[in-house]
Amino acid sequence: MLLFKMIKLSNMTNKRYYSSLLAICLIIAASACTKINDYLDKAESGGVTEQALFADYVQVEGYLANMYATTIGAGDWMPQTTFTYAAASDDAKCPYNFSYGTINYNNGTLSPTNNPIDIWNGAYQNIRKANTFLKYIDNVPAKTAIQIDSKPRMKGEGFFMRAWCYAELMKRYGGVPLIDRVLSIDENLNIPRNTVAEVVDFIAKDIDSALVYLPLSYPAVNLGRITKGAAMMLKARVYLYAASPLHNPTNNRDLWKRAADAHKAVMDLKVYTLDDNYKTVLHVRNSAEIIMQSTINQVWQVVAQDWVRHTEPPSQGGGWGNLQPSQNLVDEFEMANGKMITESGSGYDANNPYAGRDPRFAQSIIYNGSKWAGATINTFVGAGVDGLNTNTASTQTGYYTAKLLDENATLITSYRPGNHYWVFMRYAETLLGYAEALNESSDAPPQEVYDVLNLVRDRKNVKMPPVPAGLSKDEMRLRIRHERRIELCMEPHRFWDVRRWRIGQEVFKDIYGMRITKPTSTTFKYEKFLVEARTYRPAFDLFPIPQGEMERNKALVQNPGY
Repeated sequence: MLLFKMIKLSNMTNKRYYSSLLAICLIIAASACTKINDYLDKAESGGVTEQALFADYVQVEGYLANMYATTIGAGDWMPQTTFTYAAASDDAKCPYNFSYGTINYNNGTLSPTNNPIDIWNGAYQNIRKANTFLKYIDNVPAKTAIQIDSKPRMKGEGFFMRAWCYAELMKRYGGVPLIDRVLSIDENLNIPRNTVAEVVDFIAKDIDSALVYLPLSYPAVNLGRITKGAAMMLKARVYLYAASPLHNPTNNRDLWKRAADAHKAVMDLKVYTLDDNYKTVLHVRNSAEIIMQSTINQVWQVVAQDWVRHTEPPSQGGGWGNLQPSQNLVDEFEMANGKMITESGSGYDANNPYAGRDPRFAQSIIYNGSKWAGATINTFVGAGVDGLNTNTASTQTGYYTAKLLDENATLITSYRPGNHYWVFMRYAETLLGYAEALNESSDAPPQEVYDVLNLVRDRKNVKMPPVPAGLSKDEMRLRIRHERRIELCMEPHRFWDVRRWRIGQEVFKDIYGMRITKPTSTTFKYEKFLVEARTYRPAFDLFPIPQGEMERNKALVQNPGY
């Protein structure tokens, strides 16, 4: 049964991931994983057993390193370098209609046989790895002082890896089969789905087990490993999803209270703070805002270079402009005075639409006239390779992405990848999650909701005005969702947020752009236009279970609407 096959560590994809592992594991893995590959490639009738593999501490370190690579890797950032979650939401458009790309999530063709970013099989393969690891880790011999000190931490990492896999499955499919041990081929593998509540409780239990062993921080040599804060934030995120309308249709306030408490626990660690620089927070290795990030960077040259090539504007060494922000998102950015562009007294000028906006706008989006890497990017019709055009290498919305690119990266002359660390969790998400859960668990927004929202808005190089006082619970809900969209824009969150809020039919529809023409040498004309009409059904709030799994495991029940 494919669901429970053990993935071979010699798999080519894993080798590519493996090259980007934690710095501490690079030397270990070079020798250990070769041995592991040899062992796991042996037939069951001969060769070295799992018991022998887990009798060698160094090999077990290599095994854990591989778990990091295959379980987490680049996470939601890059299931494919041509796919981004932002372009599968109303925040952006991908100009390429590859069969494995975002088109499947925008034109209504998502199905049990057509889901290019399905993770079901891979997640269960990694769950089997975690189950195997947890089965043997207590008996792995530790001989040196470092090994003795490190083994408990490794066990905590194993619990986290399994919790991470189930969190990713729950986010996509809802309730899934829970498997907490290594299954044999002789067992009944027709395993039914557990409920969402059961999956959430299982994740929370694994995280609580991990917290016993994980430290709050690491010395530089271990930077990038899972910390206590990352485990706590994973629990908070899972609780937030479980409390949301998708999984909490009766709006049980106790679930929201549980989520609020979990986020507050992360805040109470007093370990994390907002970075002063919104523009660079995703591109630095050390920041007090980062709770969890990948270690993929220059070490993984192919992926780093692909990301730059796919995302840069065409004029920057032949970039492909793969992630083009929508006018829908642009219109969400407030004016610097805190008013929406449609509000009276905002100061918005339709003939100069990018002036005087929330500072996060220019730090996130390349617009007509933007300065980028010492060049001026022009997106008006007829501007050249960067100008609005139906050519897929040029913008089809009038915009390019700034936020997810390190401006120091370049494809011009000599390639430089810049710094791209794929931040999975940062403190701004903690604050926004806390504000949302606290508001939903209260009759009216308490002052603490205003305080944390305003903390996000008051970042040193943002300095947006405070949220207006006296908001109702419903008004505050909209403010929080708005703030979350802006602060986390172009990161993977919007794709999932809209689903858990169940507002897909409302917002995942028409995608707009800005057509800019130049009637004279000194003036521009701005015209909002429809770029793409999209299709979204309520069924898409959850992914379909792959048809192959439905056929192999007769106990599975498909998600509604597929």
